[in-house]
Amino acid sequence: MHPDTLQVDSTQLSVFQSDSRYNYDRELVGGSQDLLEWLATVVNDWIRETFDVVMDNDVTYYILIGIGILTIAFLLWLYWRIRPKLFTRGEKGDALDYEVDEDTIYGVDFDADIRQAVALQDYRQAVRLLYLQTLKQLEDQGRIEWNPSKTPAQYMRQVNQPSFSEMSRLFIQVRYGNFDATEDMYERMKALQVSLQEGGAL
Repeated sequence: MHPDTLQVDSTQLSVFQSDSRYNYDRELVGGSQDLLEWLATVVNDWIRETFDVVMDNDVTYYILIGIGILTIAFLLWLYWRIRPKLFTRGEKGDALDYEVDEDTIYGVDFDADIRQAVALQDYRQAVRLLYLQTLKQLEDQGRIEWNPSKTPAQYMRQVNQPSFSEMSRLFIQVRYGNFDATEDMYERMKALQVSLQEGGAL
């Protein structure tokens, strides 16, 4: 055997093959890990480098699942803080509960429905119906063109009347701001509607 012939050290080769630092194939083979495995690898590497602690993959999976559950719970809590009424059900006898996308000015007997709401002391519904009735009257007069996608602010700019602007602000507080509607607020809305009628806006 010639002295310049290279010999393979099989023992050293086995050491290199078993060392993950020399596993260059993993850089070339993409998509072999799912998201959870990749996250577990990232977390394990960070913990090992930061705290010099080696963790089992199963433990890391449980940690990641726990973090995911806590994140979802936090997001639900945050959404509940913003829109609490989405997580509550109305009283059993609340026949006049409604959703935001049900607002319409067509095919509604406003006078009868308003009387029913007032009789039930459902002033939130009464305020809503009174405002929609006013929109119907404004459209009949050609003052506005009603569209379910329009906002009260758009109608305020079209009508440009102090009485209607105040009506719109009260409606917004009750309808979208979760303010409690009271009998006084309903009576104020009625007075503003009469003011619009007497001023020729309706």
